[in-house]
Amino acid sequence: MSVCKRFNCLIEKNIQGKYSFFKKLILLAALTASFTLGAVSASAETSLSTVYHVYIGDQYIGTVDNKELIDKVSSSKIEKQKASYSDLPLTIEDMEVIPEEMFRPIFNNDETLLKLDQELDVVVEATELIIDGKAVAHFKSKEDAEAALKAYKLQYVSESALNDLEASKTADQPLETLKEGQSRLLDVAFSKKVSLEAKKVLPDKVISIDQGINLLKKGTLEESTYIVQAQDVLSEIASKHQLSLEQLLELNPGLEEDSLIKPGDELNVTVIKPFVKVNVKQEMLKKESISFETEVKEDSSLPKGEEKTLQEGKVGERLVNYVIQLENGSEIKREKVKEEIINEPVKEIIVKGTKIIPSRGTGNLAWPAVGGYISSELGQRWGKLHKGIDIARPSARTIKAADNGTVVSAGYSGGYGNKVVINHNNGLKTVYAHLESISVSVGQVVSQGQKLGIMGSTGNSTGVHLHFEVYENGSLKNPMDYLQ
Repeated sequence: MSVCKRFNCLIEKNIQGKYSFFKKLILLAALTASFTLGAVSASAETSLSTVYHVYIGDQYIGTVDNKELIDKVSSSKIEKQKASYSDLPLTIEDMEVIPEEMFRPIFNNDETLLKLDQELDVVVEATELIIDGKAVAHFKSKEDAEAALKAYKLQYVSESALNDLEASKTADQPLETLKEGQSRLLDVAFSKKVSLEAKKVLPDKVISIDQGINLLKKGTLEESTYIVQAQDVLSEIASKHQLSLEQLLELNPGLEEDSLIKPGDELNVTVIKPFVKVNVKQEMLKKESISFETEVKEDSSLPKGEEKTLQEGKVGERLVNYVIQLENGSEIKREKVKEEIINEPVKEIIVKGTKIIPSRGTGNLAWPAVGGYISSELGQRWGKLHKGIDIARPSARTIKAADNGTVVSAGYSGGYGNKVVINHNNGLKTVYAHLESISVSVGQVVSQGQKLGIMGSTGNSTGVHLHFEVYENGSLKNPMDYLQ
């Protein structure tokens, strides 16, 4: 081939855009030199030799006279990396080798091969995971990437349900009618656009399926930790790392809001921001109860505090067809698409008495003193049962009837001192002890709030107070369960 012909061929290739502008300049210069030398000594030089120009991207590495030298460097670099990445499909990054025929070949094998060894990277023909146009991870193969995506979905749906969904989409048949208690998936999708592309990357950029699942869920492969300092409190640590206290506790199983933390403790403070979420749409047919209404009627012939049921209430039942949407396991929307009433609820009707009988209590006990506080509660005290509550330091010493009733006892009673007992004629009795003086007598009908006497310290008493007891159908009760 003549120099002129090679020059014309090169120009044609350049017009077609095969080589970059940088490569054009180098080749053009080399051909010009060859043309000049050939013109001077055309009679002496009659044979052509081939050299190989090496490029990585747009970077010119050098020129060699034997292509096998390039292959040896590539193979050597791959072999060295196999010990660390034996399970990965290793190769070399994209490299361009351009042959050229010359009368007087110009090359530098040693320099070129040294630079090639330094600049050439061993890579993996991996699968790149792209979410919303952003590359977020690289997997050994497309199968690994798809397995990670499916495993991430299986964090929120069962494999059998997912398989059923895929089968129903393939079958392209109408869905069967759900039965009571049944549910099914309508769709499982990612919240953002997810795609896969072939990509050559460095081996240390390739992650496993498990790492992929963790990355998708948490948005990071590495967990951030915080070492507790003196005076630290959980709420401040959470706030410092843009977490709520609830999120901090969730990230550290076993840690409670009132847990004791000390300097040197290590806490997980990883802020979880998933790259993508799993959106699940499901349908269910659920039986639900329908609460019954309660209607209250007043009856002036029935004593106040008494009531009776005219009609028992009955819970109804219904079948409800819901379509529910979840995002990473949390329900974000519930739509009722159909409802069928199975049994209507039955209203409860209650009659309450309004008739006031002076000797009959209302059932609601009023505070039996004028102010004051509870100085002792019902329970064991000093080795024996304290049967009531003690009320001390009132704003006035008047003792009052807790409810309407009849006085059945009024006088001195040993350790109780001056004591009054009222039968409220509704199953309740109240006892008032340690009075300084008594203002009522046996058989007297009293109304709620009526004065019974004056607070004192008679009997076995260590100071001025009221001892107050409550009995229901003869059984001792805690007054605090009855006082309004």
